[in-house]
Amino acid sequence: MSIRTIIMPFATLENAQERMQGALNVAKYFQAHLEVLHSQVGSNQLLPEEIRLLSSKLYSRIDQLVSNYIEESMVESKVEFEQICNKLGVTTGEGNGNEASATWLDMFGYRAETVAERGKVSDLIIIPKSIDGKNSVSFQAAIDHGCNPVLIMPRTQTEFSPKTIVIAWNGDDAGARAVSAAIPVLQKADRVVIVTSERSLLKKPTQQDLQVFLKRHLIDSECVSFSTSRLNTPRNILKVAQDQEADLIVAGALVHQKLHKQMFGGVTQKLLRHTHIPLFMMA
Repeated sequence: MSIRTIIMPFATLENAQERMQGALNVAKYFQAHLEVLHSQVGSNQLLPEEIRLLSSKLYSRIDQLVSNYIEESMVESKVEFEQICNKLGVTTGEGNGNEASATWLDMFGYRAETVAERGKVSDLIIIPKSIDGKNSVSFQAAIDHGCNPVLIMPRTQTEFSPKTIVIAWNGDDAGARAVSAAIPVLQKADRVVIVTSERSLLKKPTQQDLQVFLKRHLIDSECVSFSTSRLNTPRNILKVAQDQEADLIVAGALVHQKLHKQMFGGVTQKLLRHTHIPLFMMA
């Protein structure tokens, strides 16, 4: 698949410049269009319900102060976005389709809702790595409602040009979908390393089956395995990535259905929590 439209939700000011620069460089890498989605909610959705017990005059004053703060902060961010676009030579607006371009979209609604909506008309969703290590609402929405890959970016990473890519492979459906979606990235890499736990070496399709598949896409690859228990699998994947000096990991996002709610598997959660390099994932 070709990647022509990329979206990135933007709702907090933490590492704002780095996140925008990183996303714009992803757009430059793919020569794609980036939509920065600024999700706006009304101040009444941010304030606790108890505050409405105050007098209408005092409540209106607090409501106005919160609204002004939100607007001022995001106006500054939009100006920074335009400045970074100019610095990187990225066209603001739709562009001509032959080079990177970007737009800032103000959208009313919760972040998860905007990601679920715009993710259906995009090829790639960039999600910043969570600050506290928990799954963000943006990542959850992208996986739950999207049919396209998600790129988890470290919050301070500003460049994107992966030369060595590790594929975490155990033959499952999610991993296969992630690899297929990552073909355009894998074709541009200098090295591709397929890493599998010894416990999964005989699971089909095997590493060698994947090598044949990649070769037909003109992608050379090498195989690495590690001995581990299930609990140590994510740690070992990250260790192999570090040893190989990888700058991207391609992996499936394993999701379990539990009590009518989707829950991420332990390997997926630990990769999300502990990675220091981008993750290219699909469920």
